[in-house]
Amino acid sequence: MNLNRRFSLSPGRGMLVMSLWALGTAVAFPQEPDDDEDTREGRALYESHQCWQCHGYEGQGSVAGVRIAPTLYPYEAFAVLVRHTNLMPAYSPNVLSEAQLRQIYAFVLSIPEPPPLEEIPELDFD
Repeated sequence: MNLNRRFSLSPGRGMLVMSLWALGTAVAFPQEPDDDEDTREGRALYESHQCWQCHGYEGQGSVAGVRIAPTLYPYEAFAVLVRHTNLMPAYSPNVLSEAQLRQIYAFVLSIPEPPPLEEIPELDFD
């Protein structure tokens, strides 16, 4: 099998993939415990549906998936990306109910913005 042919991208699409990858490689930081039940349930669903394998445990992204947290997307856009995408496995309502998808969205919304790199003492080498 010719892997170059199988995984080739057009220049424009390649730049998009590289940009999304660069955004998705941010460092994740722990957050305060969740107080909201939907957020807790959303975290459990996020983990059980294996979203973390591509997007990281805190939505920080990885080589396999883009950064999804913190998000500015409204729920409607988030739902379209989850249900009707060709960039990741699409989750139909038969697999992930509307209520479950809203709980995952609540979890993603609860993830705070990481601090600026300058404010992380472990990264200060001076």
